[in-house]
Amino acid sequence: MAALAPSLAHRAQAGSRGAPDEGAAQAPAFVIVGEGAGDVQAREALLDRAMGPNRKKKSSEKLRRGRRPSEGLAFVARDASGAVVGTVRLWDVRLGEGSPALLLGPLAVEPGLKNGGVGSALMRHAVAEAARLGHGAILLVGDAPYYGRFGFSADCTGTLAMPGPYERHRLLALELKDGALDGARGTIKAAGRKLKGQGLGLIA
Repeated sequence: MAALAPSLAHRAQAGSRGAPDEGAAQAPAFVIVGEGAGDVQAREALLDRAMGPNRKKKSSEKLRRGRRPSEGLAFVARDASGAVVGTVRLWDVRLGEGSPALLLGPLAVEPGLKNGGVGSALMRHAVAEAARLGHGAILLVGDAPYYGRFGFSADCTGTLAMPGPYERHRLLALELKDGALDGARGTIKAAGRKLKGQGLGLIA
């Protein structure tokens, strides 16, 4: 996957308020770039550190397994040394038998930098790029108090379901286009490009 041009460097401001990963007094500068093929090992190691050994047992994984992220929507955050300190990816899904959408996840940040604004910057960048590319809606499974800061809520997901165990109140959505989720119902299904051969190493 070709890397996108890096975004502007981000630096958390001391005393800022907002998402849980904002407000570090001396957060390091970082840049957000498109994920490249050379980031696979670093990303997988980061996900293991941040999310633990059970991360691949989640219902969301059923929609990601054997698929590629949506074109142009996989990002990493790098610190000043070039090390991967954050990751987020979005995946193509279909809502029941109806409209296409994106599924966001996993979002992960180096454990020692959780209060550095990296996660918030990755979220804003991912949402902005998804909108720029013309997608209609993003779904995720996560904590409403955190993701609500980016416009996500459970208001439009009551008639949708994940393909496996999940907590219904944690299925959240953000409409990038008004009415994108009108009439959406049924089980969310994988719709992304399939991986082939060694490409399986790109799974997260």
